[in-house]
Amino acid sequence: MTLEELKTKLQKKAIIFQTGGTRSTSELGESWIGAIKWKRESDEIPKDVDGTTMLPLASVFTGNLEWVPAQIEGIKLCNIFISPNIMEHLDNMDGYFKVQMYDSLEDLKQCDLVMDKIKAFPLVPQLVEDDCPQWDGGMDPDLEDAVSELERSEGIDYYDDIHINDYSMHKVGGYPAYIQPGDWDKEYDFVFQISSDPKAGLNVVDNGSFYFFYNKAKDDWILQCDFF
Repeated sequence: MTLEELKTKLQKKAIIFQTGGTRSTSELGESWIGAIKWKRESDEIPKDVDGTTMLPLASVFTGNLEWVPAQIEGIKLCNIFISPNIMEHLDNMDGYFKVQMYDSLEDLKQCDLVMDKIKAFPLVPQLVEDDCPQWDGGMDPDLEDAVSELERSEGIDYYDDIHINDYSMHKVGGYPAYIQPGDWDKEYDFVFQISSDPKAGLNVVDNGSFYFFYNKAKDDWILQCDFF
């Protein structure tokens, strides 16, 4: 396998988000970190399994993005909530987060749910087509072998020649930017990443990220967290 063939097999599309840098409008279609600006009036703010009210982590309008993963095609908006106690349950976060999905923007009402522990910012999306997995997490074993072979035969370096851009930021699709090796139930597909964000004042344990995986057939989400 040549270097270009390998890059074609490895690289995936993703939507990455810039925090701020534009005047907020709170209009329908604007994504946010630390706030939720639109929801159905009848939708209650979710509570965790202990009965504690969850916090608005992010609001991602997926219906107006240039590209989305196949698992959420047709979904217009995802509102993401987490429990204020989630850091105490990193081994098993089931019941301590909620992703509310909307397949229509009708009946949405403007609201102002804000996480008081961080500073809310609008998110500006950008399509990239060269997202690659970390060397120590998420790579197909056959492709990892192909990288090793090219390193031996051609003298390439994975991070100089293939994984040139590191998208360890808020994003939709692509690969989970694991800092340490990680694994997940392969019946679930990676969809969202919400990362530590200095501008918003969000620190996931220690410069880490939350990774959201979805099983469309089960209509079910799982969550993982990784950090330095």
